[in-house]
Amino acid sequence: MPSIRPLLWLFVLVPSLAFAQNPKPIQHSENGWHLSPHGTIRILVLFVEIDFDVSPDKDPQPEGAAHWAKGQLPTWKDKVFDPHPLPVQQAEVTRYYQDISHGQYTVLGDYVNEVIILKESKYPDVHSAHSIGSLAAQEVNERGVLRTRHNLSIEDFDLWKDGGKPGLPKVQGPDEPHSYDHVMAIVRNSALGHGQGSTDPGSIGNLFGYQSDTQSRFGAKHALPFEILKHEFNHLLIGGNNFHSGGGNAAQFESNFMCLQGGWSMMGASGSSLLTCCAWDRDRMGWKPEGTVHRIHIHDLAGNEVNGDLDPASGDTGLFVLRDFVPSGDALRIRMPFISEDRLPQWLWVENHQGFKHNGSPTDRFHYEATNDCVEGMDPGLFMTMQVGRELREGTNIYGGVSDYLRPVLANGNFDQYLRGDTLHNICPFGGDSSPYFRDADRANPFTGNHEQELPVYDRNNDGLVQRAEHWVPGTRIEKGQPDRSVILTGRPEHAFRMNGVRHLGMCTNPSSANMLTLISTNTRDTHGRKAPNVRTTYLNGIGVELISMQPNGDAIVRVRNDDTRLESDQRWCADSIVLPPLRGKDGHSLTVAGGKRLLVDRSLTPTRMNEPDTSSGIKVYTSPTRFDVLGGASIHVEEAGTLQLSNGSVLSLQPNSRLILHHKAQLKIDRGCQLIVGTDAQLEGKSRMIRRLRKGGRIMERRAQ
Repeated sequence: MPSIRPLLWLFVLVPSLAFAQNPKPIQHSENGWHLSPHGTIRILVLFVEIDFDVSPDKDPQPEGAAHWAKGQLPTWKDKVFDPHPLPVQQAEVTRYYQDISHGQYTVLGDYVNEVIILKESKYPDVHSAHSIGSLAAQEVNERGVLRTRHNLSIEDFDLWKDGGKPGLPKVQGPDEPHSYDHVMAIVRNSALGHGQGSTDPGSIGNLFGYQSDTQSRFGAKHALPFEILKHEFNHLLIGGNNFHSGGGNAAQFESNFMCLQGGWSMMGASGSSLLTCCAWDRDRMGWKPEGTVHRIHIHDLAGNEVNGDLDPASGDTGLFVLRDFVPSGDALRIRMPFISEDRLPQWLWVENHQGFKHNGSPTDRFHYEATNDCVEGMDPGLFMTMQVGRELREGTNIYGGVSDYLRPVLANGNFDQYLRGDTLHNICPFGGDSSPYFRDADRANPFTGNHEQELPVYDRNNDGLVQRAEHWVPGTRIEKGQPDRSVILTGRPEHAFRMNGVRHLGMCTNPSSANMLTLISTNTRDTHGRKAPNVRTTYLNGIGVELISMQPNGDAIVRVRNDDTRLESDQRWCADSIVLPPLRGKDGHSLTVAGGKRLLVDRSLTPTRMNEPDTSSGIKVYTSPTRFDVLGGASIHVEEAGTLQLSNGSVLSLQPNSRLILHHKAQLKIDRGCQLIVGTDAQLEGKSRMIRRLRKGGRIMERRAQ
């Protein structure tokens, strides 16, 4: 028996060593969800029409349309995909992927060279949008053999092996037997309205003797369905419905914000502004130019590549060069400081978009800009967006998280917007209806107001609950009493930071460089009860981003600072909680209200919560009075003729060892119901008579140590 024991130990150790040498594979986002975002794929397209021979009254487009005549292929059939690689791709979708991926992902395609007509009498399930693809496959199988416009065969559509796992490397090469990598059905007239569609990793069914790895289906009533087509296909690269962002989200999905977000992203759709990708997308997919060293890259003034992932609070400041984002991939990302570890972190992204006229990219322009004269085109400038969470790119939870993890930061600011109450007709871009709205200067609200690329919410049915579906679309802004009939949600020139407009984002500007409040929620439910991992405090941070110049070649010179603490324009600050840490501006103070300017600490009229309306002020609001805490070591200086005012229940709390210094000709106004709390060893300096009067009226309260 003793001689056998070593052998027993050997048998035990061998499997252990094998396990150690073959650990479980690690998921990486750049490997893609169900399809690889690298290499070449070729898609087979089926153009489909329904013959409503049983119930003709259900046909949404019985006579066809100019772009797609009844019984024929659409006029844009060759504009979807190029069948073969080209130095500069020509078809819309193929060119889109060439541009956003820096040429690292080639999406080709070809189509069955006839329209596939599905008779309602033959296929009773034709009313089910999800079954369109499989029914089209059944019908076209009766032709016997695959015939595409460019005479391609099954081998040309089978470039990847089936069975790719989320986040793991996908294997190039044909299946045995063959399987189409992706089959796409595009329907002229069906239950799928224009701009609607879906995708999944299942097979379309038997198609000329072969299955498919993945499939999708889209409605195309009005035109080539570019927005929804790329949105749904991008799901297979990025992730599931919890990755909706950039104008492609819907009310029912759990999201980081109460309002559905617009903006720009691979996951954008009908609600997008720019049609191209964003820097977060490229980072997620691992798309960067060959030879690039840093994950996020920019350049210094000498032309050297430097790390674009900045932490200004740790000293990452200075002048940087941002080249045109689409061809170069340059981007800045700035970490928002002070957010605690139990809350979702946030980063500000900065991209330099020069636009189609400069770089030739058909999607680096505003939505509908190319097809509608009423849409004013984008100007070259800096486009900014805030990332919330969504930082995991490898590991076991890279496909978790919630939607709308990107929120645009628009140069023309945030406001407590409100409707005029009527409806305008025949509005750009498609002649529909629009609800005009106001964004008055005295309702500026940089911290909690709405911007123009999101869908503001309100309690429409007056049931005490603000639901995401209770939104309105910023389509027509009222300017100087007149409606601006150009579509607003999908992009305006003033949304960019540009040389002939707003060039500076800072702690004391509108919008502000401060972090954003979040409320993870569904259409009807606040998931965490306004608790962690939500960020419910606005942390002032001293960060400044300024466009210094735009060079003739399109390069943007950008300054990043961490001492941008001077308020040089009237501002209205509203948030459930505002915190001023011990920042140090150029003058040594954490916040300086410049001479002649006013800082109004007020209550937001834009909802920051879904329920618990407050009517104490005479109107129904879904917010709390603002509490502004000045932390120990921080100081506020109000210069000569400057004003600090508290209104609508606001509280300013000077924490121990903080300071509020008022020039003897500065004003401290504390409205009825508001209060200034002076903590232990906090200093309040100002005109003594003014301070005595406010103390006597109970509007300044001393809080001493117990």
